[in-house]
Amino acid sequence: MASGPQALRDEIEAANKKFMACFKAQDANALSMLYTEDCKVMATGMDVQTGRQGVVKVFGGTMTNGVKEVLLVIQVVGPLDSDNYCYERSEYTMYGADKKVVDQGKYVVIWHKIDGTWYLYTDIFNTNLSPSK
Repeated sequence: MASGPQALRDEIEAANKKFMACFKAQDANALSMLYTEDCKVMATGMDVQTGRQGVVKVFGGTMTNGVKEVLLVIQVVGPLDSDNYCYERSEYTMYGADKKVVDQGKYVVIWHKIDGTWYLYTDIFNTNLSPSK
């Protein structure tokens, strides 16, 4: 198996493709399985959500509110202090019906590798859009 910065980026990009596919399928339960059991999700305007049930709450709600697809664009991926953790800093775009952009923002994920698979461990994201007045 290849190693190094490009290999790490490729692995995270592959994991992000699974994330986007779950979103397109509107399957919050499958999406939650991409996260560790003890994950933290820190979304704009919400308390920290913990565990896979928190993932379903955050993203299931997003889906219910009309988001049909998400595009994730990696900016930087890098290792942390062990081979089992890395970080990602990236941007997202959320689309509603007819590919209409409903949100754009940025995020940081700390990934945790468990039994050879990368899982989202800490996910913090926030919008670039100004709140409605």
